[in-house]
Amino acid sequence: MLESADSKTQKLQSEFEQNSLHHALLYQGSQINQIEQQSLILTRTLLGMRDDQFEHPDLFHLRPSGKMRIISADVTRNLISELNRTSNQGGAKVALIHQADRMRKESANAFLKTLEEPPSGTYIILITTRPYSMLPTIRSRCLQVRLQAEEDEIESPLWTEWLNLYESWILQLLDREKIKNDRVSPVFAAYGLVERLLGVIKQITDEQWKMNSKSLPQGVDEKEKDAIETSIRKGIRSHLMKSLIDHSRKIVVHSEVPLEKGGAKLAKIVSFAEKVAGLLEVNLKDETAFEYFWLSSLRTWTAK
Repeated sequence: MLESADSKTQKLQSEFEQNSLHHALLYQGSQINQIEQQSLILTRTLLGMRDDQFEHPDLFHLRPSGKMRIISADVTRNLISELNRTSNQGGAKVALIHQADRMRKESANAFLKTLEEPPSGTYIILITTRPYSMLPTIRSRCLQVRLQAEEDEIESPLWTEWLNLYESWILQLLDREKIKNDRVSPVFAAYGLVERLLGVIKQITDEQWKMNSKSLPQGVDEKEKDAIETSIRKGIRSHLMKSLIDHSRKIVVHSEVPLEKGGAKLAKIVSFAEKVAGLLEVNLKDETAFEYFWLSSLRTWTAK
């Protein structure tokens, strides 16, 4: 049985209480909100914060910023300078490095010495969904905290409605007779699914951002807020794509298409989804990436 995220964080809390917690932790997983939440739970223990507290004089945040959403060497050096000062409250100090994979090489190199030999009583928590995009020298200096994704259902009426439309579209494509009589409607429907999906992503992102923005520390500028909101959107987009693939699998299993044939089609769809995920990571526009996915899917589902 896999260990839950809560259980892993509880073990780290116990290690801290026993004065045996490693000074550098790399929190990693597929869901950014889950990683952020667990790292905050641990941070509150390290600094003696209340469960409803989000700010502390000895808590320092480092986030990607700017259009390129990077962590520059200058802001990294500023953080190092802060960590080398005496604790404000006379206890521990904690640095939270959000989306640590966005550190430029110069930033990571500037951070290596601090990561290896931090000032006394300092804990550094790096947060990422892409650990292998980080320098190996950074990863090797950290205790790896891998969190198993919590595959919760996405509770959104718009998403449920969208999945129903998506299922109807696939079933239409799998019906050879309908496709022979009407090859145009499924193409228009594909573009309609893309537009609706973009709307669903925006609404869920807006709702999540509204909740998360209340817990942001003071002093976060507009560029940093944009970077945080972008991170939230990426996490939601990734979660929706995984849910879409799971739903596609269920459709194939319950359809009248022979499982061997349907399975081969599904394998191609999953491959397209993985390719789209990679394109989105290099900041290809959502509209372009999703259009590629649906047009590729259309050809796959209608193939003999």
